[in-house]
Amino acid sequence: MPGISRLLMCVLLVLMLAGATCQRKPEQPEQGVAVAPEPVVVERRVYVPVPRMLTRQEAIAEGPIPMCYDVAAQRRAAIERLNARMQQIQALQGTEAKP
Repeated sequence: MPGISRLLMCVLLVLMLAGATCQRKPEQPEQGVAVAPEPVVVERRVYVPVPRMLTRQEAIAEGPIPMCYDVAAQRRAAIERLNARMQQIQALQGTEAKP
């Protein structure tokens, strides 16, 4: 007899647990809620990638003292190229990125 009662208890326990759920039902908000939910828009900033050609390094001109005018002219040309690239990067700044 104790075997049958144990079997009946196990079957009863399984049936009770089969009807139970682990998920809670969401509580319904009361009708007199003080604050109504509103959607919020969040801006996401996406940065424009800078092309690799605008970030390459320039060679620094060097030479002996007798060639100082040529070296200075080469350095000036390099600085002007770098300034032109910086202007292109500034033109990219603030534009929208394409996804």
